[in-house]
Amino acid sequence: MQSTETFTLQSYLFNKGETIELYKNALHEVGCESAYYCYELLSSGQTDQQRLHFFVFTSSDNQVIAVMPFLLRTIVLDGSETGFSDVSSPWGYNGPFFKEGISEDLIREFWNVVDQWYKENNVVSEFLRFNFFGNYKGYSGEVVHTLFNVKGAITDWEAFWSNLKSNTRNQFRKAEKTGLEFQLYYKDITEKQVSDFYKVYIGTMDRRDAIDSFYHPLDYFLEFWRNNPSKCAIGLVYKDGLPISTELFLISEKTMYSFLGGTDSEYFKLRPNEFLKISAVKWANEVGLRFYMIGGGLSNGKEDKLYLYKKKYFPFDDDIDFYTGRKIIIPNKYLEFSKATGQVHAEVDLSSVKEGFFPKYRAIRR
Repeated sequence: MQSTETFTLQSYLFNKGETIELYKNALHEVGCESAYYCYELLSSGQTDQQRLHFFVFTSSDNQVIAVMPFLLRTIVLDGSETGFSDVSSPWGYNGPFFKEGISEDLIREFWNVVDQWYKENNVVSEFLRFNFFGNYKGYSGEVVHTLFNVKGAITDWEAFWSNLKSNTRNQFRKAEKTGLEFQLYYKDITEKQVSDFYKVYIGTMDRRDAIDSFYHPLDYFLEFWRNNPSKCAIGLVYKDGLPISTELFLISEKTMYSFLGGTDSEYFKLRPNEFLKISAVKWANEVGLRFYMIGGGLSNGKEDKLYLYKKKYFPFDDDIDFYTGRKIIIPNKYLEFSKATGQVHAEVDLSSVKEGFFPKYRAIRR
């Protein structure tokens, strides 16, 4: 017998305190504790043409079933708005957060009503960065394996230490002998410690000539810390009292996540980054955390140099897969805009969107 229950999808713009509180309450109702869904973490980088929204999917008895933050981005061509938009996940690991135990049929229903909303609101395409809780399953678009992420168990310090290669252990010992000091600040973080983190972090971004999305202002970090004191920790390595290496960790689901950090290049030879990461694992083990998620590389392969650097901390642990989602809702407009930006020069098969940059009309012209 087919269910006659009806479901409702509501879309909200984060434009005032009331909607922020509604979002946080909805996350609580679906059981989301992930730091990556915190409003303060998602709010950076908004403009008049890129605004942060969220969906709330509810049952007929007003029970929240799913929550999804998203950026609604105006599509502009040659300086003029087209009247169409696209959707992208905010930076990080998110997408929809489903209440535990919901059925596959209900997940499909969620995507059905989301896709209908897209059509009604002239949304051409959707790009999602999924979380690590399996929310890519049942997606109505194309699911793409994007990165291998290094995740390690940290419940046994002795096992972690013995699994490190001898040269990594020697790098840690060398750092100790050169007088480096490590401090991990959690819950009792001060504004000075956030500022010390920021100075090292922003210096690293300048040195790497990082893309604009990494240039968060200091207030961004202060607001995140003030509103989520139990979901962030700051690791700092000092040399003669001067902070030279740092990392902002996200704390949730008994896991310590590497988020953003940096190192003063003048001190690379002292191996402060290895000293920081290994010391942070020791702290995490002592406070009862179970896993350390370091992240992935710059490309989807196990020969990636950044991936290999991170993998050296957990050489025998299984990686966790990171997936993204790609979807074309209005094919003719997707093709039109891609041609207009010089990304597509002939009729193409739009049934597969897994290859190359997506959406094509936002690719940087070369």
